Order: sequence, then structure tokens, then C-alpha cells
Amino acid sequence: GVVPTCEGNVTYTWTYTDCEGNSQLYVHTVTIEYNDFTLPANTTATVACVADIIVPTPPAVNDACGNPIIPVEGTTPTAPLCEGTMVYSWTYTDCEGNSHVWSHTVTIEREPFAAIAPTSATVACATNIVMPTLPVVTDNCGTILNPTGPVVSTMPTCEGDVTYTWTYTDCEGNTQNYVHTVTIEHNDFTLPINGSETVQ
Repeated sequence: GVVPTCEGNVTYTWTYTDCEGNSQLYVHTVTIEYNDFTLPANTTATVACVADIIVPTPPAVNDACGNPIIPVEGTTPTAPLCEGTMVYSWTYTDCEGNSHVWSHTVTIEREPFAAIAPTSATVACATNIVMPTLPVVTDNCGTILNPTGPVVSTMPTCEGDVTYTWTYTDCEGNTQNYVHTVTIEHNDFTLPINGSETVQ
């Protein structure tokens, strides 16, 4: 008989015939019933940024009879706005309809960004203080951050330091401060030339 492409029956027939021409058939029927197949364990990874994700090559899988199964890739997952997970999946289906999904789950965990170098300046009077140009700061994934501030320390009554602090925060809540310290150092003052006069 014809062997089925997947499951089904195939028959083998023998004919017994005597000398007078009487005949009988002997039929052996084989039923092909595919067993289910198994997949390797799902995998996981953790990255700091979406750009760091490396999508894996799905594993090679054979059906229960050793025939390779071509996986069908699932919908590309949507990247989270900040942290979260992305699940990549592939579906394997054998000719009989046994089907399983293999997945790779990526967890996005933002790492702290680099500390910001402080700056300083010295002025003679508080009225001479000029705000610095704020540094351009990016988070660990290259996104430009907008600071809050400044928070200003107590102004000295005469000489001393005053600090201006801006805080940069990424989407996950990691923060770094930019601190600008101004030292107020009064210059000496001058008097007019001493006068003199002569009287009787």
C-alpha cells in the first residue's frame, strides 16, 4: 500500500492460491500514529538597554521520527518604555499537529549612569555670580536627561561658599547630582589718597 505522508494506515497484502485457483488474502495493516515531540528548555537574558538585546537563533528540533521541524517566529515583542520584559517566541508544529512554543525572555534592567563632575568658580561679590552652562547628561542607554533644580545652599553673610545642585534622573529612578560651588572671596577695598592741609 501507499505509505501516508504523516499519519494513517499502510497495508501489506499477500495472496495465497492453491493449484485449483482458490485464493485467499492475508492482510497486515500498520497504523502510523506520531508521538509528541519535546522542546529544549526556554531561555532568558538580562540587559541594560533594548539596544543590547541579541535575539537568539531558535534551537534545531526534530519530530518524533527524526524529521526537522521548521519553527514559525511569533510577533516581535514591543519594547517597554523603561524597564520590563520582552518575550521572543517560535512555534514548532509537526505534520500531525503536535505543537509547542519555545521562548526567549529578555529582562531590561536599567543600570545607573555615570557620576557628573562638579564645577566651581570664585567671585568677589554675590552679585557677580553667573550660573554655569549645565552639562549634557545621558542615561545608561543614551537618552538625554533633563535636570531639576537648582537647589541653592544658604548664601554666606560675607565670604564663603554657596552651592547650586541640579539632579538628573533616568526613567528607572537612578539619579546623579551636578554640583556647582561658588566661593565668594571679597577683594580688598581702597581708600582715597590721604589729605593734608596747613593752617595758621
